[in-house]
Amino acid sequence: MLKLIARILIAVILSIGMASIGVNGNVAVLQTLFTVLGIVFSISMSLLVSFSLIKILNKKIRKKLRSSISQTRNMLLLDFGVSTIALVIALIWNTENLRYTFGWCTIDVLLIAVTIVSLSLIYETYNFRKIHALNTDIEDTVIEEENNRSKL
Repeated sequence: MLKLIARILIAVILSIGMASIGVNGNVAVLQTLFTVLGIVFSISMSLLVSFSLIKILNKKIRKKLRSSISQTRNMLLLDFGVSTIALVIALIWNTENLRYTFGWCTIDVLLIAVTIVSLSLIYETYNFRKIHALNTDIEDTVIEEENNRSKL
C-alpha cells in the first residue's frame, strides 16, 4: 500500500514538474495508455488465477505460494483501481479548467492522470515479470516434489 501511495505522489510531483515547463496532458495518450494497461492487467490476472498448486504437497510451501499469489493479485487490483479512478476523474473534469497555475507551480489534471497510468503500466509490467518468476518457482517445486516421491 505504501508503494502505491509513493507511486501516486511521484506521479503528482512529476506531472507538476512537467506541467510547469509547459507539457500538457492529452486525452488520446491517456486513453491509449489505459487500454494497454487494461491488456497487461488482464493477462497478469489470467496468469495468477490459472496457477495450480494441487501437485504441491508441502503445506508450508503451498501456503507461501498462495500468499504470494494473493498479495500480487490484491496489489494489481488496487493499482488498476487507482488508475481507473484517475482516468475517470480526468475525463469528467471540466475541460475548461484542466490547468491551474499557482506562481511557479502548474497543475494539469490530465497530465497527472497520464503520469499515474504510465507509472501503473510500468508497475504492472514489473509484476508481470514477478508472476513469471513465481510460475517458474512453482514448476521447480512440483518437479522437486515429484523427484522426491519417485526416490521413495
